[in-house]
Amino acid sequence: MAAVRAQVQHAIYLDESSIDLNTVIQAVGDGLCDGFGMKVTRIGGLTPMAVFRDICAARSLPHTCDDAWGGDIIAAACTHIAATVEPHLLEGVWLAAPYIEEHYDPEGGIRIKDGYITVPTSAGLGLTIDEARLGERVASF
Repeated sequence: MAAVRAQVQHAIYLDESSIDLNTVIQAVGDGLCDGFGMKVTRIGGLTPMAVFRDICAARSLPHTCDDAWGGDIIAAACTHIAATVEPHLLEGVWLAAPYIEEHYDPEGGIRIKDGYITVPTSAGLGLTIDEARLGERVASF
């Protein structure tokens, strides 16, 4: 990225190469990018995504909050964390929900309407999961 950065005049956003918080911190510290495309699952869940959001806020770096084809649960997590990003830094939110036929919460799952996403207001992620749709348990700890 350092070699490319020195040769271009436009903004550079890191996406799939931002695999964890250490990578993000190094990229920000080295001035390698102007923003990020970030997936909640790529960075490791809601807690690391909140840290990522705060790093971007501290450096005024715009970014996205994206879903990586995880269905209703990941879409809800993505929507909730995106709602906490400073509006001038939120480049957008991408959800796979419109492309997925089955829903874990067929009634209250995350939906996009007229280009907007409504953040659920009920407890937790705002979903009522139909556990029968999850299938058989693989492991229990």
